[in-house]
Parts: sequence; C-alpha cells; structure tokens
Amino acid sequence: MKNSKPPLDQHDTTAILIERNGRFLLVRRANPPEQGFWAVPGGHRTAGETIRACAIRECQEEVGKGQIEKKPFIIFVHDVKVGHRHRAHVFRGTLVGEPRAGSDAAEARWFSFEEMHEIELTHYTKKILNAILYGEI
Repeated sequence: MKNSKPPLDQHDTTAILIERNGRFLLVRRANPPEQGFWAVPGGHRTAGETIRACAIRECQEEVGKGQIEKKPFIIFVHDVKVGHRHRAHVFRGTLVGEPRAGSDAAEARWFSFEEMHEIELTHYTKKILNAILYGEI
C-alpha cells in the first residue's frame, strides 16, 4: 500500500491586538473551532483581499470601527488541525468607541493579563500574548 498524504489546506488569517489602559480586547468565539474560548479579534482573508483590508474588515465585523496599523507586527504559522494550517498576520489597532460583539463573536470584553489567567484562551491568542510578554513566537 502506498503511503500518501492529503493536501495541506493553508491560508492567511488576521488578528488585531487592541489595548486600552493596560487591558486587551478579546472576543468569545461563537463558532468552532475553540467555540466559547476567548481570542483576539480576527479571521480569514477572503479571495482578492489584502491582509490589512482583512484586518480592518474583521475588526469592524467583530468589535466595531478600529484604526489598524499599516503592517503586521507578528506573522506566524499555527496548526488548526491535521492538514489545516493558518498563516496569522497580527496587527496592532485601536478601537473607536466602545466594543460591541458582532459577526461570530458572542461577547467582547476588556481583560488585563492577570484576568486572562482565569479564562480559556484560544491557542493562537496565547501565542500572541506570550510573544508580547516574552518577545518570542
């Protein structure tokens, strides 16, 4: 029997790190994967969309109007499941006004690093936060 592997499904995603007064804006995921876990806002890039345009759209859809930096400050790859991989582009941003949960976000709230120890975070959110704290990805 020949050992063959399925094709790898790899695509681009964005995440937007929004900080205000030492607290970070997270959304509770309304859908799988990691449904119910808290995450930085973001999502999948659509065909023909630039990475920054994706970040702007995802911010608007999940938490409201934001100002997004021109370039990502972190880019990394993470595995979602066997055969499915994301190339994540993480932008810094600011939120205009107060957050409101929309799209696939069940809830949006501000958290300090200390409060994040008490909640379930997505695996990629932990990766982003650890990179901020310790400078490694």
